[in-house]
Amino acid sequence: MSMNRPPRPAGDRLLPVGSFRGVPLYFAPSWVLIATLITITYNGIIYQLVDGLSRPLSYLYAFVFAVLLALCVLAHKLGHTAISLVLGQPVNRVVIFLLGGVSEIEGEIRRPRDEVLIALAGPFVSLALAGLAWLGLAFVPDATVLSVLLALLVWSNLVVALFNLLPGLPLDGGRALRAGVWGATRSRLTGTRVAAWAGRVLAVLVAGSAVLLDVGGFNWSIGTGIFGLLLGAFIWIGATQSLRVAELEQRLPHLSVRRLLRPGLLVHSDLPVSEAIRRAGEARVRGIVVVDSSDRPQAIVDEARIAAVPLEQRPWVRVADVARPLEAGMVLGINLVGDELLTALRTTPANEYLVVNPDGSFAGVLASKDLVAQLTGPAA
Repeated sequence: MSMNRPPRPAGDRLLPVGSFRGVPLYFAPSWVLIATLITITYNGIIYQLVDGLSRPLSYLYAFVFAVLLALCVLAHKLGHTAISLVLGQPVNRVVIFLLGGVSEIEGEIRRPRDEVLIALAGPFVSLALAGLAWLGLAFVPDATVLSVLLALLVWSNLVVALFNLLPGLPLDGGRALRAGVWGATRSRLTGTRVAAWAGRVLAVLVAGSAVLLDVGGFNWSIGTGIFGLLLGAFIWIGATQSLRVAELEQRLPHLSVRRLLRPGLLVHSDLPVSEAIRRAGEARVRGIVVVDSSDRPQAIVDEARIAAVPLEQRPWVRVADVARPLEAGMVLGINLVGDELLTALRTTPANEYLVVNPDGSFAGVLASKDLVAQLTGPAA
């Protein structure tokens, strides 16, 4: 249902099925579950509507419908992908999974207009498929397998299109809503918040409807009720994820190395851990950097490793034994801010980083846990 990034399956478990304009296409193993559910749910419908059909064949054709519906969902996602590429927005991959699919668009969409066009492209494709299936009904006899499959494709594509147009993230209608609020307020963050909260409301309504219709005795199968609950949970998770992303986007411009900098202590590699900790305590610093005989930084002490050394062993363990040798990506400029800082940390993951001034001199230490706390902790 989502266009960007809901929780995604592990890449090594995906089944590649081709590519579209250079974008790889995959099916996730979880699709087998929804295909099984569709087969069980729709075999009875096909058995009743097709004259002279045996029960085993009704299961076979129900599975054929599940495959055709998956291909329709894939076409829906390719609608997003095609417009994204036309607008110069790269797409990493397209994945079909349990509750729909995802077109993984790279980076943030730059303009409200582009987001509207990309969001509405998928439902437009689904509506077009419904129209083609409806036209096909005029050329096939009634009460045949083909007529029943075409009728099911008409209604399923209509449902996919109309459901995705509901105004709440992570649905396509929610992205259109976000774009509208974004354009009106000039704030993507505000648009995301409005559309994400609308998505949470939709999640409750979808899950609640599945329960109420089942309890109320409507013509509602157990499989359909379970699917409704799963769909409500999926929408809630996607909306909540969008809210978290919005909060991170709000804090990101205020993120800087200078604000997170820890004062550091320069020590030689053969210094005992106990003495290094004593000196750090006296100097009131929270970072220790190992230098060579020329006082050039060579390694940075891992806070977790040095804290794990037992008290009685600290006089006999060198700081070099609890330090990580410096790599090029572990040296950060003091003026790094925002997205540039996050990109630098993603390139070389580490617990601590050496921070240098513009002239290359030692400035201090940056701990990744301080950055995480800044991004995810209570807002100031």
